[in-house]
Amino acid sequence: MSAGGESSVQENKLSTLPDLIPALTAAEQRAAASLKWRTHEKLLHKYACLPHVISSDQIYYRFLQRMFTIMMTNNVLPVQKAASRTLCIFLRYNRKQEQRHEVIQKLIEQLGQGKSYWNRLRFLDTCEFIIEIFSKSFFCKYFFLPAIELTHDPVANVRMKLCYLLPKVKAALKIPADKHLLQQLEMCVRKLLCQEKDKDVLAIVKREQLEKEKQQNDGRPMSDKVFEKKQLNKDLEEIVELKTGFILGRDTKTSTNLPKSIPISVPGPSSANPSTSKEIKKSKLIRSQSFNNQAFHAKYGNLDKCASKSSAAGYAPPVSGLTKSSVLSVTDTVFFLNLSLSNPLEMKLSPSN
Repeated sequence: MSAGGESSVQENKLSTLPDLIPALTAAEQRAAASLKWRTHEKLLHKYACLPHVISSDQIYYRFLQRMFTIMMTNNVLPVQKAASRTLCIFLRYNRKQEQRHEVIQKLIEQLGQGKSYWNRLRFLDTCEFIIEIFSKSFFCKYFFLPAIELTHDPVANVRMKLCYLLPKVKAALKIPADKHLLQQLEMCVRKLLCQEKDKDVLAIVKREQLEKEKQQNDGRPMSDKVFEKKQLNKDLEEIVELKTGFILGRDTKTSTNLPKSIPISVPGPSSANPSTSKEIKKSKLIRSQSFNNQAFHAKYGNLDKCASKSSAAGYAPPVSGLTKSSVLSVTDTVFFLNLSLSNPLEMKLSPSN
């Protein structure tokens, strides 16, 4: 049923459009003879719809060889590329294996292994179209090895074009089925990196290698990236907590064990080193906490009692070796210390007058 259906469709295509093929052939020859290469290019692009109109045999005998001739003899690059793409579409819709193998053999021998470097460049263009139109397995089966053999081409422009095509060639591989092809491709790239003498080709290979490494790094599992982000956030939170606890005086152990010989003098505006001023402020804060935690309030109470007794008696006897002026200076210092402990971030200590 399927074979009979296909033959009937082909007969209908031939019977309904008997004059189409001579008209298209004449139009293409006329466009090629003129100087309007853009018209010729558009006409060749429109030929891509012919497999839906006429049979594959008519395309093979009347149009396919003409595409080969245009690719090898025409001097306009866009016209050559249009003919190459149209030829690949003709090959895609040709179901006869003998005709297919014949076209593939011509492409490899006349273009890929041709004597003219211009033909070898067109072979790489054809490989790019085959990767786009055909399946990955088809390209790997017929065109992968002939394409990477051009890494040893004597012309630098051919090697350069192949380097631009290498990412697409690698993307056509299926791992692990094509692991041996991947090894051959990596070996060719290493040879280019080690033996290439042309600086432009070498620069392209190095750039493609860097992009490959970048894609590999970007292709890591999301779980690893999330874990790294959480670990970084955790470390930042610990640092902020330690700094905040030190500023607010939460570390009471160190404050109680510090010696009383730490000075509490505040540096004036003449201090030149900012790091030294910061250290003095920290030592001043710790010293103030040690005064507060130890028996400072008891001393302050005794001093208030002595001051009240002296005011009632009308004279000021010495209290623990301190005069009345020293008592007032101590009370002022205690007031500012308590105020700084209540809000250490906003209040700054000033030296007592």
